Amino acid sequence: MTFEIEINGRLRAVTIEAVGVAGPNGGRFKVAVRDMAEGTSNFEPRTSNFIDVRTTDLGMSLLFDDGRGTDVATTQQAPGEWLLQLPHVDLTAIVDRRRRERGRRGAAAAAGEQRVNAPMPGRVVRILVKPGDEVALRQGLIVVEAMKMENELTSPKAGRVKEVAVTEGTSVEAGRLLIVVE
Repeated sequence: MTFEIEINGRLRAVTIEAVGVAGPNGGRFKVAVRDMAEGTSNFEPRTSNFIDVRTTDLGMSLLFDDGRGTDVATTQQAPGEWLLQLPHVDLTAIVDRRRRERGRRGAAAAAGEQRVNAPMPGRVVRILVKPGDEVALRQGLIVVEAMKMENELTSPKAGRVKEVAVTEGTSVEAGRLLIVVE
């Protein structure tokens, strides 16, 4: 399976192949990452790595063949957009943006009510909006602390805040409704 992934503005093609049995809890994968020039199909080749991946409550744990390993907390910000939190850096990854945008017709993709749910268990630290506020696409709405890290969740569309379903200090479980934008 090959994905186009934009990480902090840099476009890459990532090919992932399962090696042996892989399931919802992880497995072993061959991963090849290649840089792409925007608007072309030219790839700068990169070497492949074998990675053991295990899912965790907050994302995944990666173990590389050379013995290095790391944990990655993953938070979906909007469809196809992920916040990746590594030990010393936070990255935004947008998966297959061009493919999704080709299939959209104007603003219809973000039409209707959009629910912002807690991506992982945590505690609401700050609420940045109130019902009736006008918000822009990707504007910060709420900050949830998880794993001693603050995660700002953003608006999936431009619109108006219809509901704020939590208060500051509330402990939330994964999937709990936080804010509704219409």
